[in-house]
Amino acid sequence: MRTHCLTFCSALTTHHTGEDDTAFPVLAAEFPDLRPVLEELRRDHVQVAALMRSLETLLSDDSPPDRDVRTELDTLSALLESHFTYEEKRIATALDSLPPSTWTTPTFLNP
Repeated sequence: MRTHCLTFCSALTTHHTGEDDTAFPVLAAEFPDLRPVLEELRRDHVQVAALMRSLETLLSDDSPPDRDVRTELDTLSALLESHFTYEEKRIATALDSLPPSTWTTPTFLNP
């Protein structure tokens, strides 16, 4: 479980860093009305990162997963579900409207 969780956390961190550093600035420039939405998504990224750090700490030893790990996983799962639903509803159309040449470093697509 530890290996799978840490691998997932690493991929998600790469994805969110790519969004924050690459996709969101492009969207903010092209669609200024989305700036509050992008800021909300960035705040989610900070919360997700904090939860993942907590999980990494809880999983740092070889003991079996305990109730704290399950609680953190449930919290992370709920936050990510909410985040992805909000993201899909609010920015997917804008992302789809941009030409591929807009992306110089699309790390958010391929973590």
